[in-house]
Order: sequence, then structure tokens, then C-alpha cells
Amino acid sequence: MSLFRNLFGKSDPVTELGKLYARREWAALLAAARRLERTALPADVQAQVAGWETEAGDALAAINLDEGEMAVRLGNHRKGREHFQLAAAQACAPALRERAERLLAEAGGDRSAPSAAAGCGSSCGPTCAPAGGEGPAEEEIDAAGHLELLLATLPHDLADRYVAAGTPFLQAWLAAQEGDDALALDLFEQVPAAQRGTLFRAERGVVLARNGRSAEAEADLRAALGEFPDLFHPFDALVTLLAVTGRHDDLESLLRRALDEGRFAGYCWSRLAQLEAGRGHVAAALAAGEQALAEGELDPATVLMCAELQEREGNHAKAEALFARLPSGGCGGGAHPLLAEFWLRHGQNLDRALESFKGALRHELDNPRWLLRIAQVYIAKGWKKDAAGPIESLLQRDGLPDELAAEIRAAADAIR
Repeated sequence: MSLFRNLFGKSDPVTELGKLYARREWAALLAAARRLERTALPADVQAQVAGWETEAGDALAAINLDEGEMAVRLGNHRKGREHFQLAAAQACAPALRERAERLLAEAGGDRSAPSAAAGCGSSCGPTCAPAGGEGPAEEEIDAAGHLELLLATLPHDLADRYVAAGTPFLQAWLAAQEGDDALALDLFEQVPAAQRGTLFRAERGVVLARNGRSAEAEADLRAALGEFPDLFHPFDALVTLLAVTGRHDDLESLLRRALDEGRFAGYCWSRLAQLEAGRGHVAAALAAGEQALAEGELDPATVLMCAELQEREGNHAKAEALFARLPSGGCGGGAHPLLAEFWLRHGQNLDRALESFKGALRHELDNPRWLLRIAQVYIAKGWKKDAAGPIESLLQRDGLPDELAAEIRAAADAIR
């Protein structure tokens, strides 16, 4: 199953975005989402990324609005304008954008900054993204502003520990959060030995793991977790390191030990479910997946894995309920395309499935998957004449993935 690639193969950008979302690291998530090239991603993944980006942008905008208002109250109008400009560029929710524009106007700032968020309007689709790269407002925020924003996303007690770790460490951490791993590693080397504490080992270990330096990374991550076992991101990095290096027994031991200690229950059950599924142990995978969901785990990959396994086992009602839990991406409502595909596979709710596929096609006119799904619904409803046009159009396309091309040929045979 393709969803197991994230655990058993090289980590991919969407997986990293999901981890940032799980940790509520909004600033890093928004920056990474805006850098991600999405055109080759499946529509459901594009929708998920858009949903994460929207939530991150709105969360950061709310923080910046509050910080800006506080700065203005303290008489620092320049700093207030910077926060309002950044909020206007980040916000997707109309109410937040309007508030940012109003406060920016009252502060005498440039109101053109919100154009960077134009792609997140109420009519956005699965590929919802900012209209361009980082807007002028973001370019005006200096390193100190970025650092302040990153610290604002952390719990207060943890943010205090980061600040206390020293300026050299914070510079390295900022570089890592901005995706410049080479610079981050250079800066970590410049941190004085006396300041190389738990957070240093945690953050350097994460960057080392990301760059394939497994032995060094593992030493750092285990040292950090030994001192601060409740720090999630080094734990997550160690889980990923053990998975991608094929040390599955060590991975299972790590996850079960964390469960025994009452840490990260939903996450650990989710990873155990993926581990068992990768081993082909369907019953164990489902049991672990159900434990993860019971613990409140909301990771779409976990929900999707459980849904696919339940469907494979013939538990269609349970599978449908799980597909229905997948997020729609926040744009226009309706059934998630994967739920619609489930309905199509089982000949259920074809009218609702058709509307879902038409909605997806409106947002991705060049994606042959949705045109094929529409044609397949027509065939399932007995409307072969309606299916003929879409199928003929699809048959003229070159360079389609083999699996999709085979489905198109099968649909063409069905209308002959």
C-alpha cells in the first residue's frame, strides 16, 4: 500500500508537513507548504496540504494580530504595522483578513500586503495556495521577527527554555526552521560547549537525521530524550530514523516503551499500526489503528490506513465511516474524493459521488483522474452515452500513469 511509503521509505515533504501540523509548528508549516511544488501530487493530498496551509496561516495571523495590537498599545507603532502586514499576508479566513486590513489602515500601513493571501479565498479548491512566493510584508520582517514568531508558536515554558539556551543556539535553530540545514549545522558547531544542552541535542539531532547522518543523529536524539522525554519532535525524528533505516524491532521497542510511560499515545499507536501493516499483520494493524483513533489521533494517514484495511477485510460500514472522517480541505464542503471513490467502488451514493468528482474537476481541470471518475459514475448509472465523450477525450491523452491508463481502457470497453 502506497501510504506505508512514508514509514518504510525515504521521508517525503508531505510527511514532514504532517509532522509539523501534528506539532502545531505553524510558522515552519506555512513556510514549507508555500515552498512545496504540488502539481504532481494526488488531488486528495493537495487538498490536505491546502487545509494545513490555511489553518497554519490563520493561526499565525491571529498571533500576529494580537502581537501587533499589543505593540501599538505599548507605543511601538512600527512593530505593530509589521505584525499587521504579516497577518494580512498570512490570513485565509475573511474575518481575519478584514481585521488585519482595518488595523493596518488604522496604523497607517500599506494595505496592498493581503494580495499574498489571495489564493485562500472562499472559492479555493484542492490546490489552494498563495498567489506567489513570500510577499513584501514577510520580506520586511527581519530575523528577530521570524524568531519571535517561531517562539510564539511554542508553549510558554518551552519558549522560555529556548530563549535561555542562548543566541548562538537560537540562530542555528532559526536556520533549521527556515530549511537551511547546511547553515544550521554550521551554526550548531559554533554553539559554545557550555550551551550544548538538551535542546541543542534535540534540534541538532533532528537536522542530522534529516540529512542522513543516522549515527550522529541517534546519539543526539537519545541524549535529548533521556533528559526531556516529553519533547515530541526529537522522539518523532528518532521514530522516523529507525523506520527508514529498517530497524523495525528497535522501532517497536521505542514505541511500546513510550506507551508504557504514558507518552504520545495516539502517535505511538498510529506508528505501530503502520508498522504492523507493513509486516502484513492486518489484524494487529487494525487493533493498533483503533487504539490510535480512540486516543484522538487525527492524522489523515492513520484514518486512511484504517479505512483501507477495513475495506480490504470486507468491513464496508466501518471503512465508509472512516473515509467520512477525512478532512475535505476546507473548500466548499461535500464528500472527500476518497469517500466518493469508495462509494463508486461499491455502487453507493452515486449522485453524491458524482458531485464530489465534478467539484474536484472544477478545481483541477487538467487532472484526468476526475474526468475518469465522472465517466465511471455515468457507466455505473447506465448512462453510457454520457460517458462516451469523457472516455474519448481521455483516450487521446499521452503519458498517463499505467494504472490510470488501464482504468480508462476498461471504461472504454464497458461502453462498447
